[in-house]
Amino acid sequence: MKLSAKTEYACLALLEMAQQHGSGEPVQIRRIAAEQGIPSRFLVQILLRLKGAGLVSSTRGAAGGYRLAHSPREITLADIIEVMEGEARPESSAGKRTPQVVALLGLCAELGASQRDRLEDISLADLAERAARNEPMWYI
Repeated sequence: MKLSAKTEYACLALLEMAQQHGSGEPVQIRRIAAEQGIPSRFLVQILLRLKGAGLVSSTRGAAGGYRLAHSPREITLADIIEVMEGEARPESSAGKRTPQVVALLGLCAELGASQRDRLEDISLADLAERAARNEPMWYI
């Protein structure tokens, strides 16, 4: 599975917010951009899309920023990908709808459903826990 840059950045921004979720404080765009290496202009567009989908909320002002609209356990990778990419449906570029094309598209639809089921099982909290386990250890 290949993620687009906007989907990858959306996941990284949401992971940054998930780390701060317990504090209840919003996370500023410049912090997310700096911590995750996301261009600020691109991040603004991504956050607006996530806000429109109800995954994040925003607070205006000097102490403002973005925060998760739901618990990290309630937001799944499937939710994020669907917001950023839309729902994928297999299409044929073949001009004719032969039985072989129909069979191939049916198989692709089954694979897509299996992939979506797996992504629905992975929450933002699960991803944050996995990221924490993969952090490098520094020994002095």
